[in-house]
This record gives sequence, structure tokens and C-alpha cells, in this order.
Amino acid sequence: MNRKEVCARIEEIGIMPSVRVSAAELALFAAETVYEAGIPVVEITNTVPNAIDVITQLTRNYPNFIVGAGTVLDTETANAAWTRAPGLSPVPG
Repeated sequence: MNRKEVCARIEEIGIMPSVRVSAAELALFAAETVYEAGIPVVEITNTVPNAIDVITQLTRNYPNFIVGAGTVLDTETANAAWTRAPGLSPVPG
């Protein structure tokens, strides 16, 4: 999906759950629970330890899951997030 398609899909879904927890395993559990509950979109904040690895695992295991990166504060993290979640634009905050 390109950026426009992702934005349209998020708008259609009507919700953007955000996962901010203290461990990568908890982030995986939370995101997988969101997906299994029928919400095919989630943001993993970069305050989660190893967030980029979590994003990578989620996108590999759930190809139809839209997984975004949040709390992106530098270029290096933005580039890593973009390669793992190419449909979403990483944003600070």
C-alpha cells in the first residue's frame, strides 16, 4: 500500500490504537490482541524497547496488518521505521 491508501484505510477503520509498554514482548502481545480483535492497524511507539524489531516481526507475521512507528525523534529512527512500515510516515510526539 502506498501512503494515500494507508491513510484512506485508517480513515475507514476509524481508530488508530497505539502501543506504549515497557517490554517488546508486551508490545507484541498487545498488537497481536488488537489484530485478533479485528482492528487491522496499530502504532508501536519507539519508547517500546526494540520497537523496530517489534514492527518487523508484526509485519512479517501479519502481512495485512498496518503497523506504524510512533515517537520518532531522529533521522536514523525514521529511516529504520520507514523500511519496516513503509506505508506510514513516522512522526514525532
